[in-house]
Amino acid sequence: MQATATTATLPDSPAEVLTALRSEQDLRRASDVRSMQLAAHWVALHPAANSEDPAGCFQSPKTLAGEGSPAIDEFCVPEVATKLGTTCDSVGSYLTDVIELRYRLPRLWAAVLMGDVTPWRARVIAQTTVDLTPEAAAFVDQQTAWCANRVTPSQLMRLVAHARARFMPDQLAAEIEAAADKRHVTFVCDQVSFDGTMHLEADLEVPDALGLAQAVADGAARLADLGSTDTLDGRRATALGDLARHQLAFGFDDVSSDERTATSAKPATTQIVLHAHLSADAILRINPDGDKCLSGYVEQAGHRGLTADQIRDWCGRPGVQITVKPVIDLHERLETAGYTPTDRIRDHVITRDRTCVFPWCGRNARRCDLDHVVPFDHTDPTRGGPTSTDNLAPLCRRHHRLKTKGRWRYRMTDPGVFIWTSPLGDQFLRDHTGSRPLEPEPRPEPRPERPTERPTQSPTERPTHGPAERPTGHPPDQ
Repeated sequence: MQATATTATLPDSPAEVLTALRSEQDLRRASDVRSMQLAAHWVALHPAANSEDPAGCFQSPKTLAGEGSPAIDEFCVPEVATKLGTTCDSVGSYLTDVIELRYRLPRLWAAVLMGDVTPWRARVIAQTTVDLTPEAAAFVDQQTAWCANRVTPSQLMRLVAHARARFMPDQLAAEIEAAADKRHVTFVCDQVSFDGTMHLEADLEVPDALGLAQAVADGAARLADLGSTDTLDGRRATALGDLARHQLAFGFDDVSSDERTATSAKPATTQIVLHAHLSADAILRINPDGDKCLSGYVEQAGHRGLTADQIRDWCGRPGVQITVKPVIDLHERLETAGYTPTDRIRDHVITRDRTCVFPWCGRNARRCDLDHVVPFDHTDPTRGGPTSTDNLAPLCRRHHRLKTKGRWRYRMTDPGVFIWTSPLGDQFLRDHTGSRPLEPEPRPEPRPERPTERPTQSPTERPTHGPAERPTGHPPDQ
């Protein structure tokens, strides 16, 4: 349904503006309460089937909230997500909060329905009790139901910690023991900024942290002495990368220094797979093409765009190996006789679709399954869907199962253009521009039937009947 834009008259005075804002807030709060009621009713309409029921083999029961909450049919989540135009993860989180409130925090749920507690505040509390036992969750519910709108985040954290210590002592002790060693080094490789950088964070022991800090400071100072005009933070980042490359190039084998010198050079310590949308001449600055925008994207960096200057800089660094994949012609149709697609077909489909092709899903296609849109016939491959670029689509494991067992259907109208149909008959279009719902096609109105005109007969005329048109009831001629 398309929303129609309306022009409302704005208030004249500041006091009226504040009154109107408060009125809009009350309307939103009432709408949020109604939405939570509808979500809870949707959950109640989709319980998990009994394991003894034959229809249960086609369902995937899922317990979203904490212990004691009901299990629901997992396949009911995508129907809500596509109808609202959002992701399954977002709807799953919302339903988790609603189920937690409805079945494990009854006092808070009643306060929300009565309008005493703001819905979003109740959801924040519900998110902290999912991992608690029913007794601990009931304690938090009792302590917050009457003052949920005034509880600060720090007060809520202390209350949850008290509930865990009081009702979950064994689990709390195990978690404290497991978290005794907080050392870690985390590289966020799937999120890359537009300037070609990645984020990392680490917790080290004090001697290791101080040693690394001194090594990075010395490396930054050495780069400055060599004439680097980069900023201090930039030199420190480069020095940390140099430490990694030099350490990997040194190795930890038992080969003597003489033997190590005699051996061939070590392979590149940093390997980057680059899917370039520009020619090699552009990288080498041979015959640059005027003002044309030259760019590419890095497969290992979540398809982040890069400029030609960044690519040239990476190619010039020692110890870095750049693997440039050939440009893929997305207009070319590729096919293989077997069920398993070739590497070339896989790269073609992944490059074309980039993500899972279920509406509003953004999971990287590289981590998805390649699904035959028209199923492949293993008994007679000539009768089933071919293993070709116009019959393959990346689906993440959740939506692959949804398509196989969840009664969702989809078809590819053009390469990279998919129309999905939900079990309730709603349709959604997914293409390179994103996802959107499709309006149902209007049914043509039935045309009025004209009355059959019979020829008029004079009173003296009588119908004549041939041998094949003898009226019923008259005996045949002898």
